[in-house]
Amino acid sequence: MTYPWGTILGYFLASCFLLILIYVHIKIKAERNIFFQQLEHSENYKNQLTSSLDALSDPMWIKDKDQTYIYCNPAFEQFIGLSKLEIIGYKDEEIQSQHAQLSQNIIHTITSNEETGTTEEYVCLPCGNVDYFQVSTERIYDISNKLFSSVGHAQKITLFKERESELVDAEIRVNEALKLTKVGIWEWDVSKDIWFATPSYFTMLGYAPVEGMADRKAELEKIHPEDRQHVMDSINNILTSKNESNYYKYQARIRHIDGNYRWIGVRCIVTEFDQEDKPARMLGVRIDIDEIQKAHDQVEWLAHHDSLTKLPNRVALNKTFHQIIKPNTKIALLFIDLDHFKNVNDTLGHSIGDKLLLTVADRMRTLVNNIGYVARQGGDEFIILLPADNEECLIEKTCAIKEALSARYNIDQHQFFITPSIGVSLYPRNGEDFDTLYQRADAAMYHAKHTGRNRYAFFTEEMQAISTRALTLGNALHDALERQEFSLHYQPQISLITGKIIGAEALIRWHSLELGHVSPGEFIPLAEENGQILAIGEWGLRETARQLKQWLEEGITPVRIAVNLSYAQFQVNDLPAIVAAILNEYAVPAQYLELELTERIATKDPEHTITILESFQQLGIHTSIDDFGTGYSSLSYLQRFPVYKLKIDQSFVRNMTTNTNDQVIVGTIILLAQQLGMTTIAEGVETKAQLEMLYNIGCDDIQGYYISRPIPAEEFKIGFLQKKQRFLVAQD
Repeated sequence: MTYPWGTILGYFLASCFLLILIYVHIKIKAERNIFFQQLEHSENYKNQLTSSLDALSDPMWIKDKDQTYIYCNPAFEQFIGLSKLEIIGYKDEEIQSQHAQLSQNIIHTITSNEETGTTEEYVCLPCGNVDYFQVSTERIYDISNKLFSSVGHAQKITLFKERESELVDAEIRVNEALKLTKVGIWEWDVSKDIWFATPSYFTMLGYAPVEGMADRKAELEKIHPEDRQHVMDSINNILTSKNESNYYKYQARIRHIDGNYRWIGVRCIVTEFDQEDKPARMLGVRIDIDEIQKAHDQVEWLAHHDSLTKLPNRVALNKTFHQIIKPNTKIALLFIDLDHFKNVNDTLGHSIGDKLLLTVADRMRTLVNNIGYVARQGGDEFIILLPADNEECLIEKTCAIKEALSARYNIDQHQFFITPSIGVSLYPRNGEDFDTLYQRADAAMYHAKHTGRNRYAFFTEEMQAISTRALTLGNALHDALERQEFSLHYQPQISLITGKIIGAEALIRWHSLELGHVSPGEFIPLAEENGQILAIGEWGLRETARQLKQWLEEGITPVRIAVNLSYAQFQVNDLPAIVAAILNEYAVPAQYLELELTERIATKDPEHTITILESFQQLGIHTSIDDFGTGYSSLSYLQRFPVYKLKIDQSFVRNMTTNTNDQVIVGTIILLAQQLGMTTIAEGVETKAQLEMLYNIGCDDIQGYYISRPIPAEEFKIGFLQKKQRFLVAQD
């Protein structure tokens, strides 16, 4: 059967159309499946995203383009205090109007921002607390760049802000503390040359604080020109040095805002190094040490100057000496001591004494002027350095100094004179170092003092020997008591009337283990000078009491023993109590002790003398005046002194047989004693002629080498106490 082409074509087209429909159906079904898969995936993603956002502890919200809420997480619900049903689909204004109990501050502050960005906000919660939030808002646009929605996120930062506030407060306190302590801290980024400093860095010198990066070079310009190079060298040294040291410090004067310079101490440490091991960052402090430096300068000045006269002291003069000595230079060192300066202090007071020292210092400055150097050693001692190229000129200048210092002083309505004793040593003749010259000038000064004062003396080797001897004796004397090197010898005293022994004088003797026998005339003045005479004097009293006790215990009747009192002992107010305690300690009757004091001691302070002597009299202790005739006794006081004996000085006895004047003086003393009811004893009797003359003019007792030299206790006991011999003292 034959089909027409039209029919065949129709079937073909219908078949093709059917195939196309089937293809389209299959494709649409496939795309629908893909769409549903994508929709399902999108829904899953949305659910996952929503779950993730819901899980966040920070409030989050999403608004559409009209600012209507389309999402919020539970944290936001809790934050606002409403459920999602009360939030989604509403705007802030609508929520606020529907829920009047809500704090307008929360919604307005946190969620009302429509612009992209991050801000820090705080809200006052209903409970009264304040919370801080970091609020972030992001605007989302569609493909046509039209606003689609906005996302908000509020992160609670209250703890952070509290910590930040604490840190700010701490920084303020630190800055205030730094201001009070005058400490500034700075940091320098060396690689970028960025330099920062704390406010106190600037305020310590009166400048306003610099916020942020400061001008390091401008700070360096404030350094004193004399110190600037030292500072730059210190900085450059640590920047360029290959040493491992990462630390430096310096002190410099830095300009204050008032224009004055203050001392500042700087310390720095390198905190970071670059790849080439060069300093990359440095941290340092600077401290206001102006007051410390000024105090140090004052201490340094005081260490080299006398605070009263403002003259250099010995230390400073020593430095000056070593600076001025040169080859072939001749220098004189003058050691000056003011004679009897202590009397000025004692009588007129230390204020007048200080003014006197100031006047003396001024006179010396004027005299020396630019040719030498003046220093105060201390007390009333001064030192002068003078050129000594011409000894005649030196002597002339020394005399001029002596005369100028001896001239009248007028101080506060007081007029008085004071004289100097001057010792001179020469460089290099007498020594090549300052200490040697000083010691030798000192020795020369003491020589001038001991030979009359108000004079000068040039050093000699003989003076050095005397000075060395005095030093050696002084050192040995210091240990003599402890080493038991002292002993007492006794010189008998004989009555010219009976020829019997009536007493003895105890005389101290010193036999040094190193020096051998030392004369009392040599060591007693030294002991008086260095203050050891008090201890030696008390030892003499104790030893006398001990010896008297020993004789009594041996059954020997002793005689009265005379002990000399020094001036220093006599000035001790409780001397009578001390003597009484010694006698009681050894159980010795007071009648066996006699105390001698020289005429000069007795008349120095007569009223004090009377008080002490009356105390001895009440104790039953006899007292006598020694070396009578050598002082300046006032008869009115002499008759008031409760003494029983005058001791005629041996200087009159020695020549009385050949010198009429001495004979008259001795006779006058004896007559005076008789009129005052006192007895007399002559010391230093060495010949029979002297004995007979003393007997003839009425002297009561004698002692001297004619009878016996001073002898040890045992020899005295055997020869005089046990024999009880009678001496034939004169021819009938």
